[in-house]
Amino acid sequence: MENLRKTLRSIVKDPRHFFKLSIQGLLVGIFSGLMVCLYRFLLGASESILRDFLPLINSNIFYIIMWFSLLIVLALILAYLVKWEPNSAGSGIPHIYAEVKGHMEVNWKKSLFAKIVEGVVTVLGGLSLGPEGPSVQVGGMAGKGISKLFNGSKTDEIRLILVGSAVGITAAFNAPLAGVVFILEEINHGFDKTLIFIALIAAIVSDFISKVIFGQSTILNFPVLNIPLGDYWLLLILGTIIGLLGYLYNVGMIKSSDLWNKIPEFPLEIKFIIVFLVSGVVALYIPEVLDGGHFMMDILTIAVPSLGVLLVLFIAKYLFSLFSFSSGAPGGIFLPILVIGAYIGAIFGAVAIPALGLENDLIYKFIIISMAGFFTATVRSPITGIVLLSEMSGSTESLVAMIIVCLIAYVIPTLLNNEPIYETLFERLLIKENQEFVRQPSKHVLSEYVVPLDCDFINQEIHNIPFPKNAIVVSIIRDGSYIIARDDLKIKYGDQIHFLTDVNDYPYVHEEIEFLINKD
Repeated sequence: MENLRKTLRSIVKDPRHFFKLSIQGLLVGIFSGLMVCLYRFLLGASESILRDFLPLINSNIFYIIMWFSLLIVLALILAYLVKWEPNSAGSGIPHIYAEVKGHMEVNWKKSLFAKIVEGVVTVLGGLSLGPEGPSVQVGGMAGKGISKLFNGSKTDEIRLILVGSAVGITAAFNAPLAGVVFILEEINHGFDKTLIFIALIAAIVSDFISKVIFGQSTILNFPVLNIPLGDYWLLLILGTIIGLLGYLYNVGMIKSSDLWNKIPEFPLEIKFIIVFLVSGVVALYIPEVLDGGHFMMDILTIAVPSLGVLLVLFIAKYLFSLFSFSSGAPGGIFLPILVIGAYIGAIFGAVAIPALGLENDLIYKFIIISMAGFFTATVRSPITGIVLLSEMSGSTESLVAMIIVCLIAYVIPTLLNNEPIYETLFERLLIKENQEFVRQPSKHVLSEYVVPLDCDFINQEIHNIPFPKNAIVVSIIRDGSYIIARDDLKIKYGDQIHFLTDVNDYPYVHEEIEFLINKD
């Protein structure tokens, strides 16, 4: 009864509960922000060590032998950590997705420790994996830790995991708005005013912490010029190219994962040794494509290379990223996606600018636009991509151009029936787990769904809608007012419907309700 009381408190205008959630959001901003900043600092230090060591291995056979020996040791350490905490493998975003939808119950302490240490190991090994996906999991697990401290309802725990996930994007990119938009657009898939409020608190706090530690400068410091209106047709071509390449990236990611799965069952240690040794070979010949992509972005910051060099680095980064991530090594694709998008823009600009006699610095405009576009094409979250690149560049002057490119980049892979990459990874994660669902102690979960304009059940009474039997409609927010959900109440466009269900039924109830409300 106490759990039910705590959950129902989440849907009434209780100032004390709202104040408590605000304090929790503040603490998540501090704790998650510190954890993500620690992760970011350790990865930066590891990358600096790698950069300092790389020039030595080409000139001394002893250093080459030492380098490959170290890679084997790193692979063994990584395999041990993944076996110790399996939920720390991969990007981390699908795990957060599964957790908030009730499919998983991750040990936040083990996951937090393993993810941070694994990040250091993969960076030292040079694998083409990004830190931002893992940053989302680090932030989310830190948020879960705060929720355990307060011993609140399962509903509030899910909220704080989402809030911590927003902190992961915020502290990694100095982009608080993008962090909040990301959890709404990509993970939560719903509009929760309480969630938005506490997420903004946490994002602002964590952004302040990040800026104190890493400075206030934006991630990208490119000159931003305006594309002449008469040349806006170039954006149509660029959006089409990015949409097709985003489709190929998603398909390539899945196909390469399937190839790894077809290999006879190797011990995890052998599998990671192979990955790290290949990384060692890459370090000898094309060291620029190592790690998430800071090497390659630094190249563009100093001076844009020739078209031939851009093409070589683009193809090498694409292939090495597919190889690294599809192996199952812990790490994300967030940063590699942005870097590949940047090089698409650079290649496009290197061709279009001299052909049309445009200003040379317009190439940086194409780079920024393409980063947002390629993120949209692969992840299928256009608003997040646009907001993220606006914050990363510290400018909204590219907003209209980004919207045009992102819309086209969104439509093309969608028309080709290509699933967003994180949703595909989430589905594969559930298949891979393939474990019998372990019942948890009974707790009530409150979930919220917004009625879209094309919902089939608009103007129908609640008792005539085939909602799951093990879910109760408890209230509706309409025009800012709470309404008790009587059986004869008709739902309207824009209603925020609150359902109450048991934590053990939540994963299946959530999927059924989403299908009913959002189906075509």
